[in-house]
Amino acid sequence: MLVFLLLSAGVFFVNWGLRKAVVEPLAAKLLGAKSTKSKVQKFAQSCMEMVFYGAFTVFGALVVPGQTWFWPSKLWWSDYKSGKMLFVTDALKAYYLLYAARYAQGIVSCLIEHKRKDFWEMQMHHIVTVSLIGISYAFGWNRVGAVVMALLDPADVPLHVAKQFKYVGDARGGKTQKIMQTGADIFFVVFMLLFAVMRLGLYPYVVWSSTFEGPRHFQYGAGAYACVTLLFVLLGLQVYWFALILKVAIKVITSGAAEDVRSDDEDEEDEPKKKK
Repeated sequence: MLVFLLLSAGVFFVNWGLRKAVVEPLAAKLLGAKSTKSKVQKFAQSCMEMVFYGAFTVFGALVVPGQTWFWPSKLWWSDYKSGKMLFVTDALKAYYLLYAARYAQGIVSCLIEHKRKDFWEMQMHHIVTVSLIGISYAFGWNRVGAVVMALLDPADVPLHVAKQFKYVGDARGGKTQKIMQTGADIFFVVFMLLFAVMRLGLYPYVVWSSTFEGPRHFQYGAGAYACVTLLFVLLGLQVYWFALILKVAIKVITSGAAEDVRSDDEDEEDEPKKKK
C-alpha cells in the first residue's frame, strides 16, 4: 500500500510536471497564435494520455504474454487451489502497482482537467479499475487482472493521436486543417477497430471465463464475486463508449469529419491567445 501511494504521487507529479513544463509550451507553438488556452490544455492532456497508454501498452505486451499461464484461459484458474496463482513475478508486480498508481492519479487529475461529457463515466472507470486491481491482487486473481489490463490500453493510443491531429487542424485552419482532419479520421478508424476487437471481442471472453470457467476449478468467495461484478461494470462501460464511437462513425459517414463526442463541456468560445 505504501509503494502504491508513493507511485500514485510520483505518476501524478510526472504527469502534471511534464504537461506544464514541456508539453503545454510546445503545444502552444504547434497550435499557433490563433489557438485558445483550452485547446492548448486539451492537446497537452491528449498528448500525456497517449504517452501513458502507449507506455503501458508496451509494458503489458512485454510482461503478460510471456507468463507461463497466459494461454489457454483454464490456466488462469487451475492453479488456484495449489496457491500458485498467488505467485507474482517482479515484472508483473511492477506492472500491477504502476497500473493501479496511474489510474489512482487519474481520479485526481479528472477533477482538475477540463470536464468532458462522460466525466462521471470516466471517474467510475478509474475507481472500478483501481478497485479491481486491488481486489484481484489481494485474492489471487492477478492472472485475469493482468490480461484485462493488457487488453484495455492499446485502443486509446490512436484515439489520442487522432485528437491531437484534430486540435492542430482546427487551430491552424486552411490546407493544414484538411490534412490534419484526414489524419484524425484515419487514426479514429484504427481506434474504432482496436476497440471493437480488444474491448468488445476479447474482453467479453475474459468476463465469460471469470463467470463460468473459474468456478469449475475452485469455489468462489466474496473476493471472487467482487471481481466478477467489477468486470461486468467495466464491460458495461465499454458498451456505452462503443455506442458513442458509433455516433462518431455515423458523423464521419454523413459529414466527412470525426468529432469526439466525449469532448469537453466547457465553453469553447474563449478568446484566441494574443501574441506577446
